[in-house]
Amino acid sequence: MVKGFSLIELIVVVGLLAILMLAISSSILMSVISSNRIRTVTITKQAGNYALDQIQSMIRNAKDISICDPAIVSIVHSDGSSSVLSTQTNNGVNRIISNSDVFLTPANVSVSDFLFSCLPDQTPPASNLGNTDLIKISFSLKNTTVSRTSENPTLHFETSINLRNQ
Repeated sequence: MVKGFSLIELIVVVGLLAILMLAISSSILMSVISSNRIRTVTITKQAGNYALDQIQSMIRNAKDISICDPAIVSIVHSDGSSSVLSTQTNNGVNRIISNSDVFLTPANVSVSDFLFSCLPDQTPPASNLGNTDLIKISFSLKNTTVSRTSENPTLHFETSINLRNQ
């Protein structure tokens, strides 16, 4: 009597192990891809929420809006100073910027479709400031460090802000 496994039995076991390992590695790969996507979305959401919070705070506490263009807003503070919000390209990345070169978005997130809309009037006349009641802001963000499109969605942010100190 010969003890051991036949060649057929070994081939079947190796084949089953190969199928099992393929399923496990596929599951691990999908988990890593999903984790990277979640991390990228979280970073982009945090950047967008931070920018929105800063812009909301500046506009809510503003005394008036002196310029309201779809791409730029100039805010007059209660002390008479002013701040300008717009976008600027820095090292190939479009970013939200306030005056004095303070960026509101990080260098690894690119801004697109950055728009302001002031209601009731789009551009208040210089002689009649104070007729802007509501400012709508919208923009989209995309992480620039991730190359795979499936792991890097473009997120849209939008809000409306009323001035408090008019």
